[in-house]
Amino acid sequence: MNQKPVQYAAYILLSSFLLFSCGPGKNKTTIKTKDGEVTISDLKNAGEQMKDAMDEAQKKREERKAKGDTLAISYKDLQKYLPSPSGYKKEGDASGESVNMPGLGSWSKAEQRYKSGDKDLNIELMDYNQSELGYTAAAGMFGMNIQVENDNEKSGAFETGISGVKGYEHMYKKDKRAELTYTIANRFILTLNLNGSNDIEELKNIAKSMNLGELASK
Repeated sequence: MNQKPVQYAAYILLSSFLLFSCGPGKNKTTIKTKDGEVTISDLKNAGEQMKDAMDEAQKKREERKAKGDTLAISYKDLQKYLPSPSGYKKEGDASGESVNMPGLGSWSKAEQRYKSGDKDLNIELMDYNQSELGYTAAAGMFGMNIQVENDNEKSGAFETGISGVKGYEHMYKKDKRAELTYTIANRFILTLNLNGSNDIEELKNIAKSMNLGELASK
């Protein structure tokens, strides 16, 4: 997963802690980073949204556990959701693995690389069903609705139009790169990384060709 949103989430977590510790201040807060500035219109609300999203992810995980749904989907089954994008050729076979680790949970992933002229595409789908470490923090990040723009990049959450599916886009202005990340049903994370183009809409169309609605129902 792209590390920038995680870094921004860390900045917001720290700033939220300071805000709660020192009391309310200005509604708009600008956080300076090495890449520019991140402006949060309501820092306290952003922190609260992050906590609510993390609590919801934890609740869903406990509900699945109570039903006996404690294992991640087999990586072979995850591979069936990987697309065959028009105009792209698969680079070898899909890869993947399933991991069950006592005390830490169960997770699996499937991955496929593609090629189209000068463009390289990588798609990875992960199931963090009962992972103690993986999904909750990611859910918190998406829950804050972070929006970032500077001279080098533009990124932020966006509406997917699919119930249970949240999206985060990252477009590099100066480089030919674009990334999409989706959280699905409070357990799956889908990432699409494109090199050779920064056409974020192309990535969204590829994601739409996948059966995300079915995953969201799990």
